[in-house]
Formats: sequence, structure tokens, C-alpha cells
Amino acid sequence: MVRIGTDDAVLHGHTNKGSGTMTSQNHDSEQWSPQGPVTELSEQNCWILLGDLNMGRLGVSVNDQPNIFPVNYFVDGRSIIFRTADGTKKSELLTNSSVVFEADERTDDGAWSVTVKGSAAVVEDERGIPRAAHEALPEWIPTKEFVYVRITPAEVHGRRFERRVRPGLFRSGDASFQEQSVTNWFG
Repeated sequence: MVRIGTDDAVLHGHTNKGSGTMTSQNHDSEQWSPQGPVTELSEQNCWILLGDLNMGRLGVSVNDQPNIFPVNYFVDGRSIIFRTADGTKKSELLTNSSVVFEADERTDDGAWSVTVKGSAAVVEDERGIPRAAHEALPEWIPTKEFVYVRITPAEVHGRRFERRVRPGLFRSGDASFQEQSVTNWFG
């Protein structure tokens, strides 16, 4: 396993807006897949990446029918806040609070994806919403009244996918993979 610290996150163009420092207990785990090098991200690095974006997807299920919605979001410590209006999202969340949230980004050297499984609840007292969230969440559609929702995570998972093969990644028995070109994997 390889530890990726804050310096590595910055090196890859990721900054952590307002979070704490890395601890030695948070590790990323490098793996190989037929598509190329894959790194299972530590929970700390998942939150760093989530903090860099503000657009993701919310997955819900009501009466065994899945639905997915694009949402602008804000990372508040170890939870996700998004704003919506009265409508389908809110009514489905009130029926089944179990949700999955996903955000991803394509970068020059690959891509990453983070999923958060947890429960969503309407925030009853807006004083519990940080001022930065009010400022960061855009008002795409004028609405009479916004509703804030907080996702409290039960599981956080993330992966980084690389477009190139790193030297020394393969064991000597993996010669067949070494002979293939990266363009065959990503072309």
C-alpha cells in the first residue's frame, strides 16, 4: 500500500478547501485492472476530491424504482449538503432516506470517482447550514423556497484511474500486460 498525503493530492491538482491534515492511518491501495492502474482511495482523499467539486449525482430508490438527479453540493466536514425545492427529490427522500451520491472528474492523466452511501435528511433549521454553503450553491432555477438536505455517510469509497502505466507497477510474471500499449486500454 502507498500512502498518499496532502502533498501528493496537491501535486495531482487537488486541494483540500478547509479540511484537516492527513494521518498515517489513511492509506490508498494500488491495484491493477484490465483497464489500467487503479488506486483505491483512502476516505481522507475521497473527501479531499469531493471538496474540489460542486456537481454530483444523487441516487434514490422508491418502490423498487431507481432515480438519479444531478445536484450541486457542498462538503461540510464529513457530510454533503445540497439544496433543492419541493418536488420529486424531496418527496422521494422523505419516502426512503437511503441514498447514494457520486461525483467524478476526468483529469489530464486519468479520472477519479467517489461514491458515498448513507442517509439523507431535510435540514429543519437553516442555521445549521454553513454560510459558505449558502454562497457556494448556485441558484440555477428561481424557486419560492429552497430546502437544504444533508447526506450523512455510512460508506465512502473512491478510485483513481490512470491513463498511463507507472514504471515498476508490474510483477515480472505480468509480461503480457507490459507488452500491450496504453492506447489499447484507453483508445
